[in-house]
Amino acid sequence: MLVSLYIENFGLVDKLELDFGPGFNVLTGETGAGKTILVEALNVSLGGRCQADLIRTGQERALVQSSFDTNKNEMLARKLNEYGLAVDNAEEELLILTRELNRQGRNICRVNGRIVNLGVFRELAGLLVDMHGQHEQQSLLLPEKQLLLLDRYGGTELTALVEQTGQAFRDWRSTVVKRDAINSGNRDRRQRVDTLKFQIKEIDSATLAGEDETDLYLKRNRLANAERIGQLAESVLQKIHQGQGHSPAAVDLLGEAKLDLDELYGYLPEVKNCLDNLYSALCLVEETARDIAVYRESMEIRPEELNFVEARLALIERLKRKYADSLVGILAYRDSAAAELEELQAAETDAAGIQAKVQEKERIYHELAARTSLLREKAARQLEREIKRELQQLAMRQINFAVELTGGEPSSTGSDKMQFLFSPNPGEPLRTLARTASGGELSRVMLALRTILAIADDTATLVFDEIDAGIGGRTIHTMAEKLDRLSEHRQIISITHAAVVAACATTHYLVQKSTAVDRTVTGVKKLGGEARIRELNRMLGGDENSELLAGYVRKMIK
Repeated sequence: MLVSLYIENFGLVDKLELDFGPGFNVLTGETGAGKTILVEALNVSLGGRCQADLIRTGQERALVQSSFDTNKNEMLARKLNEYGLAVDNAEEELLILTRELNRQGRNICRVNGRIVNLGVFRELAGLLVDMHGQHEQQSLLLPEKQLLLLDRYGGTELTALVEQTGQAFRDWRSTVVKRDAINSGNRDRRQRVDTLKFQIKEIDSATLAGEDETDLYLKRNRLANAERIGQLAESVLQKIHQGQGHSPAAVDLLGEAKLDLDELYGYLPEVKNCLDNLYSALCLVEETARDIAVYRESMEIRPEELNFVEARLALIERLKRKYADSLVGILAYRDSAAAELEELQAAETDAAGIQAKVQEKERIYHELAARTSLLREKAARQLEREIKRELQQLAMRQINFAVELTGGEPSSTGSDKMQFLFSPNPGEPLRTLARTASGGELSRVMLALRTILAIADDTATLVFDEIDAGIGGRTIHTMAEKLDRLSEHRQIISITHAAVVAACATTHYLVQKSTAVDRTVTGVKKLGGEARIRELNRMLGGDENSELLAGYVRKMIK
């Protein structure tokens, strides 16, 4: 329910806050007083289109804000939770929609103070208010809205079946998408399978597991330089152990030095450390000579082994250029390729049975859609009878009205297409409601539909902008009664020039235009008592202070 509407710098409004009550609310006033501006402000606060020229002259920004009591609006609660806008306090049921406009054409939308995009803003507002103007494209004229209301009118059995049909449709379509992806990708998949098999075979044939690239480089270095290694080892041995020509070896010189140092020790005991060090050096040189001799003996020129190592390193370099920068990376790529190959081969297996799954999902969907169509047909005929009865009470006795259900393309709502058909005169063919009905006829049809579907449609607030224009006589009395009856189920806000409609209101507001300091300002005040009597006198075209007319008005209100 709309609790309040706040307007700032919008049209002829400086600042205005209007509180609405439950039941039947009416706004009246002279033509040009600004009633349309109030409706426009409410529409903008709900995400409607707006222009910068709606900002009050001399101001750079405008603000419109609508506050709603959202008690028991389960669909709204789900949407707020879906968008992360649910309030933390479960007892807080007031929802505030705010829209700020500026002359640069930008506007900011907020839900309970949090900025959202315009699409989300409109979606949430659409669950709160339904606007009805004589010349607007009303939601009840949209085929998809008509179908939704028919389903709700049909009761829980129908709505539950529609939900099952929608899930079956989504299951069917997702299976079709999977099948098409498999079929369209067969050639590419086979090519990829061949490529992966080749790559895995190439890496496996290289037997890289346990291979150490660093060891291979070291081995190649020894094998490639075996001759030079042997020469250097022989030279070292000659210098430290074998001697060269007339030059004694280092070990011989150290041995002679040790003999001299032994004799010296007999004279100078303090050279004991020197003797020990020289002995250690002699031992290390002899040990080194033995090790070098081993290395010299092992160094043979083996071309076959060198060729093998060279080929091995060349293979590794080629694989690194193709797959990864290291042996570890190559092996990781191989594992990844094997996993992908397994998945593609599984897809080939799935392709064999996917068509059978598609056919089964399709069968389930069409079975549910057919059951849905039968229930809809039954509900449509009942709805058709009730609407005709309501229209006859609104002085439309010669009209013909039909709820047409036809077959359509499969969708998440079933395979039915629906539209309201209307013929205002006997002998005229039925045509779609939006194309056939005049403004006054459309208003009455909308009211009849709203009266019947008030329980089915969960929109809490209905706004009627002069839908009684062009209607008079007994019909306007009947329309007032129906609006009053509709207000028992929904909050009604009506802008009207008809006194009989305004007399039925629970709450009556007067829209007035005044001039202050050379500025025109629109204001609103709540009427009651004699003030309301005077306004209804004016609406009837008489003297506002006429006691005779006032007596009639009091009876009309009663």
